[in-house]
Amino acid sequence: MEATGGTPARRPRLTVDDGFAPWIRAEQGVGDVTLLWLPVAAFPMSHGEKAWLFTFLTRLHKALAEKHGLREEIFLQFKALDQFGDEFRRYVNTCMIRVGIGRAGDEPFSGMPPREEVQRYVDERTSFDYKDWMADYLVWFVGKDASGQRERFGGFGGMLTVLMQPDAQIRAPKFSVTPAMRNALPVFSRFDVDGLLKSSASLQDSFQARSKAMFGAGLEDTPEYPGIPFIMPLLKSAQFFLADEQKRNQWFTLFDLYVTESVVDKGVLLAFQKTEYERVLLDVLETMRADTRYPSVTR
Repeated sequence: MEATGGTPARRPRLTVDDGFAPWIRAEQGVGDVTLLWLPVAAFPMSHGEKAWLFTFLTRLHKALAEKHGLREEIFLQFKALDQFGDEFRRYVNTCMIRVGIGRAGDEPFSGMPPREEVQRYVDERTSFDYKDWMADYLVWFVGKDASGQRERFGGFGGMLTVLMQPDAQIRAPKFSVTPAMRNALPVFSRFDVDGLLKSSASLQDSFQARSKAMFGAGLEDTPEYPGIPFIMPLLKSAQFFLADEQKRNQWFTLFDLYVTESVVDKGVLLAFQKTEYERVLLDVLETMRADTRYPSVTR
């Protein structure tokens, strides 16, 4: 369509494309990245929104794993944990985790407020949110149980999922045990021994060091930096539009597909760069339309 005077009309940043529905695709400003937005009525997400999204992500990962060998890693923002109470503490007794940092930009580490600031709160009897003074710690679920982790902790505005190429150097140790031994030894009935071995191997994953080098600029001289195992980006839609192509290209050397629950954007963002993933995603969406429907969102 053209505007008056023969000048091409400007395309909106987000346009409805039936092929990607219910996702809405960004068309302006991120030509090198496919950026999709899934609106939600609110966080926590409704049961219908969660059910649709979780089924979609499960199918998408399965298809990308089969066609392109991608593996899935799930993270949870520490600031979201107070929504889960004892559920999270119980869960980490059964699943290996590692805590790193999520970084929204180039900001420094958050820390305790100056003594004068604390005194002001006391004098004025003003309440404050402790999260304002807490770094954006990020829990990495080293134990692989994507469906269970999404069901427990997804949909509250704090979950990040990335799909990336496997680390060729990671090899879980082989543990040859006969069925008779498994039945006889109590440890096999109490623990997922094979899963624990795989999780232990995953602790050596190279994405951690690469993420620190990529997203830790300016933090290298801080006391906390040496003890941080990984630094993952907490991206919002604005950052995709504001970043230059070189920076966006750099992001996608660490991961192939990025999915984040974004309270700021009032929805879920999904981004990838390789065009061959688009066909896979469209095929998955076609299967979704055949058996489930995303709830309409009124804003």
